[in-house]
Order: sequence, then structure tokens, then C-alpha cells
Amino acid sequence: MAVKVLITREFKAGKANEALRLLMELRSKVTLRPGYISGQTLIGADTPNRLVVVSTWSDRKKWEKWYADPERKEFSKKMEDLLQAAENVEVFYPGERSAD
Repeated sequence: MAVKVLITREFKAGKANEALRLLMELRSKVTLRPGYISGQTLIGADTPNRLVVVSTWSDRKKWEKWYADPERKEFSKKMEDLLQAAENVEVFYPGERSAD
């Protein structure tokens, strides 16, 4: 079953543009990954240094495989210096799935 993954990152002042560049670089790599369906980057209307990436994956296992991938981990290391706080990752199932 498909999942939506929300990754929220809050960046240090003046670092959002550099972060967006890195996120676009990562998106170009993730689009080739098995299970990746789509993605979108949202910028906070009142907090422009807060970015939320929403991605859709065909199933949770494929997302988890990408999350553990060394290429993604290397990307996360590059982002660490730009972050004001640790990234927050949440995985959601579509509403038609039971909440049990």
C-alpha cells in the first residue's frame, strides 16, 4: 500500500536557498528509485526557513530502503550544517486504511 512521507526541516537564517538547491539535487536522484511515485517541496508562508518535503512511495518498504541508502545518508550529512534543528520524518497511510 502506498505511503506519504513528510520530512520537515527548519534551516538556519539565510540557508533556505542553499537547502532548496540540495533538495532539487536529491529529487533528481530519488525519481529513479524503485517505488518512488512523486514529491513536492513546500516553503512555509510565514516561516520561509521551514521546508516540508512530501513524497509518495508505492509501499513503506521501498521508502525505508531509500531512507537507509548510503546516498541518502550522504545527502543528510550535507544538510546537517544548514539545519537549525533535526529533521522530522513522518510516514502516513492513505485515509482509507484502518487506523488500528
